[in-house]
Amino acid sequence: MSDRTAYDIGPLAASWARSLRARNLSANTQRIYARAANDFRAFLLAYEPEDTDARPAPTELEGKNGIHREHLEVHITRLRERTSPGNAHQHFRSLKTFFNWLVDEEEMDRSPMRTMKAPELPEVEVPVIPEDALKKLLGACKGTGYQERRDTAIIMMFLDTGARLSELTERTQEKLDLDLMVLHVLGKGGRERPAPFGRATALAMDRYLRAAGKYLGRQLEPSDPLWFSVKRRAGMTVWGVGTMIERRCQQAGIPHIHPHQFRHTFAHLWKVNGGNEDALMRIMGWRSRQMLSRYGASAGEERARQQHRDLSPGDRLK
Repeated sequence: MSDRTAYDIGPLAASWARSLRARNLSANTQRIYARAANDFRAFLLAYEPEDTDARPAPTELEGKNGIHREHLEVHITRLRERTSPGNAHQHFRSLKTFFNWLVDEEEMDRSPMRTMKAPELPEVEVPVIPEDALKKLLGACKGTGYQERRDTAIIMMFLDTGARLSELTERTQEKLDLDLMVLHVLGKGGRERPAPFGRATALAMDRYLRAAGKYLGRQLEPSDPLWFSVKRRAGMTVWGVGTMIERRCQQAGIPHIHPHQFRHTFAHLWKVNGGNEDALMRIMGWRSRQMLSRYGASAGEERARQQHRDLSPGDRLK
């Protein structure tokens, strides 16, 4: 063990967290950034070089004994091996933002990540949810009790808006307009957008809200959370919503569904039914057209077959 005292980035990470809150970034983005900074802090404090030629743990922020690219490369490599390429890639992006902030704040002259390239991220096709699985999932929520009404409404909103987990969960009553059939969600970069939904979802939401009022024993207020937990009767967290979906999948006897699969399923169903791509980008909150090919990619062959049936040159000759 080295007798060197490793540099602790904790105080700077705390300052960065305060700046993120001041920028009004989404709670989920703040959690992702905080986790990356905290994980890197723990890595530095426990770091021991694997061989004598390797750079030792930093004892200062920058300079000869400061945080170097090599420390970050080891950290990202270990993350990739221990967890997943996706997690390592997310940490890389978060830490690059952190070090750029340190430069902007004049805590550092140069970022140790300025010439680093993000780790390769293999294209992972997220499977869309089959129709029969969706029916079974909603069937598991059938009933007139508060919990059944709530879970049905959450699943319908996921399916009908294509919203992310944090976007759908971290909302208040005032962000919902049942007459216009729109939920105002807060997307990446702190950008709010309207997420429209259909009549069936509006009906499910109306039933849930009436059940929620009875369950709480009072009228709902505009500042109330959109979703209430059963036991504590407080606002649901993203973890709580994810756990609910997992539990309902078990009850329905179907494979586990991650909330983000609803987003891919929404994009697939929109495309397969001939929906306008520009409208899809607005609904999903995308700024890059690259996202159009990424979402619902696993069902791309199905869409190609359907379009071929509609446009088959051979059939048109008959």
